[in-house]
Amino acid sequence: MVKLSIIVPAYNAEKFISNTVKHLSKVQSNFEIVVVDDGSKDNTLNVCRHLENEYPNLFVYTQPNSGVSAARNLGIEKARGKWFFFCDADDWVDAGNIEEILCLAEKHEDQIILAGMNFVKSNGTNYHPVPDNVKFTPEEFLISPAFQGSSCNYLFPSEIIRVNQVKFPVGIVNTEDQNFNMKCIACSKGIYSRNIPVYNYNHLNDDAAHRSNKSFKWKIGPLESSLDLIEFCEKQNIDIKLMQVQINRLVEDFYREHTSEKFTKEERCQIMHMLKQISQYCLRVKHSPKYKAMRISSVLGLMLLRLYNRYILKK
Repeated sequence: MVKLSIIVPAYNAEKFISNTVKHLSKVQSNFEIVVVDDGSKDNTLNVCRHLENEYPNLFVYTQPNSGVSAARNLGIEKARGKWFFFCDADDWVDAGNIEEILCLAEKHEDQIILAGMNFVKSNGTNYHPVPDNVKFTPEEFLISPAFQGSSCNYLFPSEIIRVNQVKFPVGIVNTEDQNFNMKCIACSKGIYSRNIPVYNYNHLNDDAAHRSNKSFKWKIGPLESSLDLIEFCEKQNIDIKLMQVQINRLVEDFYREHTSEKFTKEERCQIMHMLKQISQYCLRVKHSPKYKAMRISSVLGLMLLRLYNRYILKK
């Protein structure tokens, strides 16, 4: 069996993908790189085909444009590794530290491995640390500040993903990483955290989706993600209490980050419908003063949220 599968979704990444693959190729273990071109409109696929000839352990697949979640899911389907690692097409890894967490993974076979991440910005690199040599139960980790939203600084046992049919949520265009992480963690026996940087997140890419997407679909992503998690728990017979803290954080993320602009009447009705559904399963959401204000009047509630964010949170 291949020891490590590195799954790379790629969309319009012709400027970055060569550098990403070059760094990934420095991993020394028995590994494969699985690149999924998500219907790119630029020269990404041709670049990947040339790279495929250069690197024998690189495998390139393509699909009609369906989003990053669908691309990663296809990568999961094609990957053969014992461990899965996710890398975006404009980022890069520290191959030596990947080797170190792989060694840890062999000692903690039933654990998800968490490592640190660098955020590369125009004014320098900021390191985001994680607890060092600490083991968490799923219950402990899902209420801990150590929980990481990105899927790119975890090493996942492929068996957890395959046995529990864990997938990235197709159609949800925001918080899909958090969603996937929570599902995997809830199905795992624990998480082992090692404070070394394995991943470099590229904040220099002006075309990144999180910078340009202001659609209604993007704004309600945290709410759609919450409902998807509730459905997953019911399907897998997982106690929803395990997810409550993180689901509440998703809803708070919507309140804080995605209510700055006005919504149409139809959009407000959709938001309220989702919040009511979530509140049936998550008491933290139900008893929140913000939710109660929204229940009285969605217009008034959204106005109060905008004022709160502007004058209290200074957003």
